[in-house]
Amino acid sequence: MRLGCLFLLASILCVLTTPACSGGGPPDSGVGSVVIGLTSDLRVGVDIDSVHVVMHAAGAVVEDRTLSVTSTTAPLALPTELPFTDLPGGTAVDVTLDAFGPGSATIPLVSRLAATTIVAGEKLLLLVELDSRCVPGPGSSAPVCAAPQTCVAGVCVTDQVDPTTLPLYTPSWAGGSDDPCKPADAGAPVVIVGQGQADYLPMMNGDTDQVYQGPQGGHHVWVALRAKNLHQSGSITSITGHFPDLNIDVGPFNVIFTMEVDEGGYCKLYGLRFQVDETVNIDTLLGHPLDMTVTVTDSDNAVGVGLLNVVLSAAYLM
Repeated sequence: MRLGCLFLLASILCVLTTPACSGGGPPDSGVGSVVIGLTSDLRVGVDIDSVHVVMHAAGAVVEDRTLSVTSTTAPLALPTELPFTDLPGGTAVDVTLDAFGPGSATIPLVSRLAATTIVAGEKLLLLVELDSRCVPGPGSSAPVCAAPQTCVAGVCVTDQVDPTTLPLYTPSWAGGSDDPCKPADAGAPVVIVGQGQADYLPMMNGDTDQVYQGPQGGHHVWVALRAKNLHQSGSITSITGHFPDLNIDVGPFNVIFTMEVDEGGYCKLYGLRFQVDETVNIDTLLGHPLDMTVTVTDSDNAVGVGLLNVVLSAAYLM
């Protein structure tokens, strides 16, 4: 009886104090994997044509290569996978990504860092986006982040990602869409043109559009739009104008701004300063009709076009 009790007690203590009694090994034994799921709202071959990838495991370089639209051995296509495969549990892994635009091989258009830890027995997915909101340039509010900070969704955050927050890897990870401006079942693109500096305001054909003098002396109207079934970020908005009675063309004015979610499945963009007197004195244009065309092209090459015919105000405001 005493031996039986001692054996039972020893078994209980073994289970409570260490997994080694059951042959499981310590929690961080074995191997695991992390797959970097690289995506971007920037357009391959238009906004970016190469991405320099450097991957580290336990501080050592395990991958250093450049993905390029002109390469046959390492082509650039997004989304893509960058795997850390079969590494010991507890191994620190990280990736550095520098994306370059056409014609620039020295100054990255946008950079991104990401780091996490291998979990034994798990294959995890770490999504990493090259985000247009992190691209510096005219009209951009993208921050400058010092490592180990990195730009995510237009703000500086740590590059470290807790592995307990990562989902399990599935081969279909890139197949869905969580873009509120372009759902997975998106129909044909729609663009509706209006006005507004601080919000979208509707306009009708024939309405008077107030002209303003800008801080550098040019004269502009404020253009806004509502769009549906076009990507929220990374879409190129292009505005052109034509004065039909003067046979004068204006523009194009091109920007890459992120849209805000609006009602009814639409997204909106406002505060677009469309200068009308780049080549002609403003006095020639005041009071004349202006045909505006707003074209939005997203990273899937979906194109939405909106038209609005207005009449410029007879005088401009300072």
